[in-house]
Amino acid sequence: VPSALLVTIVLWGVLYPADKARGHQRNELNPASFEAHAINTLLLLLDGAANRLAVRAADFYLTLGWATAYVLYAWAQYAQSGFWPYFFLDLSSWAAVGWYSLLIALFAAVYAMAVGGSALKARCAGLAVDGAALAPAPQQPPGATLPSARDALLQAGP
Repeated sequence: VPSALLVTIVLWGVLYPADKARGHQRNELNPASFEAHAINTLLLLLDGAANRLAVRAADFYLTLGWATAYVLYAWAQYAQSGFWPYFFLDLSSWAAVGWYSLLIALFAAVYAMAVGGSALKARCAGLAVDGAALAPAPQQPPGATLPSARDALLQAGP
């Protein structure tokens, strides 16, 4: 979900306005693009809200790895063809430092929002994070108290 959100934000917040300013040379807003970015993101958000999968902070680096793999692919594509798929990936200008920094910061912010949304979903549904999934939170019987640390150590034995 975080990657889909990031791609949608970049499309509508960066690529579409830049394409519009250039007279729609790349035609970023076409039916296939709209379906792939807007509808796909909406469906992923609905799926994420309806299932018990959790977006965990610990998985940030795995997701960042996929984004890094795409950037490396774009660099290899440029080395082979001389074509950058997106203007903000072009390394021929010092502006690339700003664009890459902005993309990393945006990626981290979107991922943090997804982790927060996942935690909110768990809290509202009374679920606890159990690995990568959400499970029903353990319930104490009425009147029961949690054992003290001393009691837990005594029960564990030597």
